[in-house]
Amino acid sequence: MKTLLLLFTFTLQTFAFDIIKPAYGLWGIGVGILDNNYKDEDLQTSVAPYIFGGYGDLNFEANRATYTLWGNGTMYTSLVGQLRTHQKSDKYDKKVAFELGADIGVILPYGFVTRLALLGDVSGVHKGYELDYQLFRHDTIGPIALLSSVGMQYQSDALSNYYYGFNSYKPDASYSGELEFIATLPIDDFGLFAGVRSYWFSSQVTDSPIVASSNTTLYFFGVGYEF
Repeated sequence: MKTLLLLFTFTLQTFAFDIIKPAYGLWGIGVGILDNNYKDEDLQTSVAPYIFGGYGDLNFEANRATYTLWGNGTMYTSLVGQLRTHQKSDKYDKKVAFELGADIGVILPYGFVTRLALLGDVSGVHKGYELDYQLFRHDTIGPIALLSSVGMQYQSDALSNYYYGFNSYKPDASYSGELEFIATLPIDDFGLFAGVRSYWFSSQVTDSPIVASSNTTLYFFGVGYEF
């Protein structure tokens, strides 16, 4: 009986190790604080998992996951999935959307990477699509890893109308600019993370009667385990 118990324990440990082995990067839990641009909307606070790493061929970065289909060291293309969380509203009942698509990226000199993604709603929330352009780079400042990113988005009529349409106001396609910083600090086998992601929207959004300003900002921070 003791031998069987030891064998079972060893098998369970081996199985658990095989499951965990493909994981890498920082996996944690964090608090998000969304200060959106809707009128009379309170700050929205949420607790959610945050991953800055990957699992095998899957790569995660906060609300986005990518799976590389092809790459040659200079260019790459990936499948992309993401949660649209920054445009949700409790007051106006605007839901989080799940989107799928693909991107193409180019690795530039001096550590920069650029990518263009096309993402469409597959959750039936806004039934639109977005073109998302990003320019980003990773840096290390002592023990701190820093991701810096600047982006621009084109959001289709359907997407813009779902989030910002109200009564007779039906916005056309809109644009937004984005600035993002995410810092991670390893501490032995664990790590701390903090980030800010800010968006500025075009007049198609700011002209909406339910919008108070052009800016939406998401702050997040937390702790995780470093694989």
